[in-house]
Amino acid sequence: MPSYELVLQFRGRQVETEDEVVAIEDALVELLRDTEMLDDHEVSGAARNLLVTTTDPRATFARLAPFLAKAALLDHVIAAFRAPGEAYTVIWPASGTVFSRT
Repeated sequence: MPSYELVLQFRGRQVETEDEVVAIEDALVELLRDTEMLDDHEVSGAARNLLVTTTDPRATFARLAPFLAKAALLDHVIAAFRAPGEAYTVIWPASGTVFSRT
């Protein structure tokens, strides 16, 4: 089965610090399944990215979305995925959001 990189990207004031990113990571790790792995995070001035390896990025995000909604973060995240060497496909929000890792 191919693996994909799923990126959960936060911009703005909802998630600003590395400590906040780590707290979200800790919660998400509990929700991941055997074919999913939290790989890393990136913190920059413009964006905070959580990187998840998964065989089914849409299903993974669908399972993580209720937690993000309950934490009042769903409206502040962009979710995008790609296969190695491919371009990113945005899966959240549904309305033509442009995605960049930076």
